[in-house]
Amino acid sequence: MHDAYIILCHRNPWQVNELAAYLAAGGHDVFIHVDKASDIADRIQTSERIRLVPERVTVTWADWSVVEGTLAAVGHVVSSGKQYRYVHLLSGQCLPAKPRQVLDAALDEAYAAQRQIIEYKRLPRRDSWGRDGGIHRVGTWFPRWIVSKYSPWHRWFWPYTNKWIRLKLRRPLYFVFRPFYSGAQWWSLTGEGLAAVAEYAARHPLFRYFFHHTFCSDELFFQTCLSRTPYGASATDDNQRYLKWPVNNSQSPMDLTEEHWRDIWGSDALFARKFNMQPGETERYLQKLEENL
Repeated sequence: MHDAYIILCHRNPWQVNELAAYLAAGGHDVFIHVDKASDIADRIQTSERIRLVPERVTVTWADWSVVEGTLAAVGHVVSSGKQYRYVHLLSGQCLPAKPRQVLDAALDEAYAAQRQIIEYKRLPRRDSWGRDGGIHRVGTWFPRWIVSKYSPWHRWFWPYTNKWIRLKLRRPLYFVFRPFYSGAQWWSLTGEGLAAVAEYAARHPLFRYFFHHTFCSDELFFQTCLSRTPYGASATDDNQRYLKWPVNNSQSPMDLTEEHWRDIWGSDALFARKFNMQPGETERYLQKLEENL
């Protein structure tokens, strides 16, 4: 069986092209969503196995638009009618952490056990996400213009949020849709698991609307949808992505460089992020990765 890869991107078209070509060469299908605010769409190389998602969304950090763009790509994956082993959500700055042969063998084993490779923690979390374990993300009603760190109103995010926390306020629909599950944005779900998630999301428009006004809905929506399906029971709570954080509670992981390559290949991760490579550097990484077999 083959896989499908969803790539969300907005920069470095050479890096996206080299990644997509590597994945397609393994017989997999690649669905690329280019941020509508980006000008790189005409530089993405397509083929029979590599296609652009036509419904482009202007993606804003921490906003519902991240999920909206992902769902647009998911719709094309599901409507293709193909039976995929896994569907992987990657960014344009992700790369495989294992050679193609090793990656396929690991995914064959995971698929035989029907593992959903996704970070999957019920709220409130015990490990992080604030003093209330992340409940403020779903319990607070967030105007979309206050969420993004690029908004001039974002400086009011924590004064606004802390008021809700101190007063123990909750949105009415919070009580309708709880419990909520959370985790990193990037995942690898079986084709059957993703189809069930997509069906649940399509049948519950009010549920989708609820997440328009949560904080970082991309770290909540798919986990919570998955929990409403039989496939939630086989979630691994480990998305098997390699990344490094510059400091605790950073908003973005650090860029990985050549000094990290050996650590990446020696890890248990299937994919790594995030890379910010020059033209040709991605191809060199992938060549070295195959030699590492």
